[in-house]
Amino acid sequence: MHQQGSPRGLENLWVANAALVSLVVALVAGILISTTGLSLAEAALYAGGMFGGCLLVVLAMLSGVGVL
Repeated sequence: MHQQGSPRGLENLWVANAALVSLVVALVAGILISTTGLSLAEAALYAGGMFGGCLLVVLAMLSGVGVL
């Protein structure tokens, strides 16, 4: 729900920041998992899962504290 005094553009910036944080987590996870000897495709799947999971957690956190 949209709060009074919180412009819609600010909420969009929070979502963009959440996506960027999730992207960094996914990149680090993909790089780390690829060092274990998995193929590039398996590492990409792992990183994609990490991106989705991290984005879900960060957006839930932002919603929980009332930012979104």
